[in-house]
Amino acid sequence: MQRFMKRGLIGLAIIVLAVSVQASDIELREDHPREYIVQEGDTLWDIAGRFLTRPWQWPAIWQANPEIDNPHLIFPGDRITLAFFGGEPHLVVDGTRRLSPEIRREAIDGPINTIPYDAMAPFLRNPRIIAPDDIDDLPYVVANYEQRIYAGTGDRTYVRGMSEARVGQEVIVARMTYQFVDRSEENGDMRLRRNRMQRDSRVQVPFSERPTGRVWQATLGQMERFNYPVIGYEMWEAARARVVQAGDPAVLELISGRREVTPGDFVLPLDDYRHDVNFFPRAMDNVPDNARVLAISEAYYGVGHYQIVALSVGTADGVEAGHTFSAFRPGQTIQDRQADHPVRGGRQRGRDNQVTLPDEYAGVLMVFRPFENISYAIVMDGTNAIREDDRLDHPDRRL
Repeated sequence: MQRFMKRGLIGLAIIVLAVSVQASDIELREDHPREYIVQEGDTLWDIAGRFLTRPWQWPAIWQANPEIDNPHLIFPGDRITLAFFGGEPHLVVDGTRRLSPEIRREAIDGPINTIPYDAMAPFLRNPRIIAPDDIDDLPYVVANYEQRIYAGTGDRTYVRGMSEARVGQEVIVARMTYQFVDRSEENGDMRLRRNRMQRDSRVQVPFSERPTGRVWQATLGQMERFNYPVIGYEMWEAARARVVQAGDPAVLELISGRREVTPGDFVLPLDDYRHDVNFFPRAMDNVPDNARVLAISEAYYGVGHYQIVALSVGTADGVEAGHTFSAFRPGQTIQDRQADHPVRGGRQRGRDNQVTLPDEYAGVLMVFRPFENISYAIVMDGTNAIREDDRLDHPDRRL
């Protein structure tokens, strides 16, 4: 019954998505094939890109053989054919080929994904975004057994802030990796950047507990004027632990882990987030004005195909998994050094010598893990590297 309900809900989602983009709005590639045989390692996005100039629109023209319950369950060996009904293009899935024993793949690999699962898997499992108002209330590791710097699986660690913990309760030990800040400029142009946290992951000293003496005020205290409002903290799972003794501090035993636990790490409840390996691309009705690329992963200059970025919008802005955006490099404001060129005889002297260049298209992103105010997205394609501060717009926009 649950399986039937799941298929019904997926089918309803497909219908809703198809309504949002009409087939008449679809633009086919000039070099599109008439048919394509699905290969192992393909994704739905890649297949759509063989036929469409804007692959995110494929839900509007995807059709199925009557033998296929869900047209998005596509397997290696299936035939994808471009057909026209009433003059409108449709991609028709013929799954009868996979009934042959030589090419049947369900039991081995399962259906192909919308986008490569491996590229986004770490960001589906490991990170959590914590709001600034919640950070002070999180339990934290005060010390490891025998005052060790690092603790691993099988070791014990001591945690404060878990006075209501139950023996046997399992939790996540997480490390703060980034803080996301809102760096607004005086001209109102929102520039959102990422500040890398110290690698020792020590908790920042709250303002109320910072020293007030002359040494502090003359040194680190001077940095207060460079502080920006924090809009979220990224926590990355380090280990799983089980409470073996309640109290203050509580005693936890590390039962599994991806990295060592150190003093200053935070303790979070288990994450009950469930995700689907397939995401249905669609556009937002209205892209929020503050939608920007907030941070890029594992790069300093820019990222490209199938790399991960963080966005400055989340569920509070209506963002959901599958929402797709075009990213644009903000046009620079430059000095117009040609206005007073002698060949013009000074005729341009009355003009403003500051000019802002147009935004430049960079690429397309799809959200796969939204939090309240921040989302993770994957770069699907583009012409330029995606950078921090790139603006987001409707996925159909290219200029």
